Amino acid sequence: MDSLRKRLKIAVLHRTFCASAGGAEAYAVAVALDLSQRHEVHVFAQTIDTSFQTVTFHPVALFFKRPRWLNQLWYATATWWLTREGFDIVHSHENTWHGNIQTVHVIPMRCKNSADGLWRKLKFLTSPRLWTYAALEFFRFRVNSKRLWVAVSSPLLQQLQQMRPPLPAGQLFSIAPGIYPRTNEDCGKTQKPHFFTDTTANSKILLWVGNDAVKKNLQTVLNTLSVLDSSYKLLVVGKALPLTHWQEQLEALGIADRVKFLGVVSVMSEIYASVDLLLHPSLEDTFGMVVLEAMSFGLPVVVSSSEHCGIAADLQHGLNAFILVDPKDAIALKSAVLELSQPPVLAKYQANSVAFANNCLWPHVAAQYEVLYQQVLSA
Repeated sequence: MDSLRKRLKIAVLHRTFCASAGGAEAYAVAVALDLSQRHEVHVFAQTIDTSFQTVTFHPVALFFKRPRWLNQLWYATATWWLTREGFDIVHSHENTWHGNIQTVHVIPMRCKNSADGLWRKLKFLTSPRLWTYAALEFFRFRVNSKRLWVAVSSPLLQQLQQMRPPLPAGQLFSIAPGIYPRTNEDCGKTQKPHFFTDTTANSKILLWVGNDAVKKNLQTVLNTLSVLDSSYKLLVVGKALPLTHWQEQLEALGIADRVKFLGVVSVMSEIYASVDLLLHPSLEDTFGMVVLEAMSFGLPVVVSSSEHCGIAADLQHGLNAFILVDPKDAIALKSAVLELSQPPVLAKYQANSVAFANNCLWPHVAAQYEVLYQQVLSA
């Protein structure tokens, strides 16, 4: 254990070091900040939240946002040069060819379904973007005795285990995200009329959060709201753009007065404390951090199955979550909402949500990484 207490100099690679930018970003920030309490942490990023005082920032020039693949190649090259010496550990959250620890947040290209055969091959041959991502990925997953790979959920880990050529079992791990401990003040309910002026004691406020309305399946949530009575309202948080498209949808469904688009919200505690249920029928989510965060505030959650959303593999249907087999089934989602609206059921899920989330804390996540750092240093 003495070696684990050694103060390490750690380079953290993530293009966007800002917790509100998304799940992967929040994960990278939380782990880096916890590690910085015991180690010297240097962050190499292009977009940086400089309010964090315990880490050292190294801005990487953002010459262009488009094309993204070219920026990804530039970022990988620049951070390789900047971290090639002087660090005990290089911890990458990006698709780069360097880094002792490679935390994988998204499904690699080689793991995705290739059933479309010839068309996919033709698309690949004519796309510099795909060439670049594939090349970076190839070197990222090249076996090295001083490199470990970490999947952010058990379903993602299973996909990495099926990669060809295979990765060594002793160098492949899963470390799921965590949450910060909540206080009673965090979880206290605020006044619902803060968002809707026509709420009553019987009103239920539903929540959807996401920066990709297609993958996070906002359409099914809106369809579900349209077949619920008017006592149900919906808060939409994130980059569900363009708003004109959704406004047309709301008018067509007859729910325009029951939906509020709040945009990106940096501090979500007030939102979680103001709603009754989280709806997360995601079509593609390697974990689903918003689900865990909502549960930590005592919110019952409706989430798609582990085939679509990684956190579902750790949840139990009927105990601490309502798991949808088909995330596009608006009728099943409606049934889940109605069931969770019953006071006894609601109370059970609230208690079980908090109990589950309390076992998933960021300090424990960071401690698991410290063990992996030691494995790298001992290799």
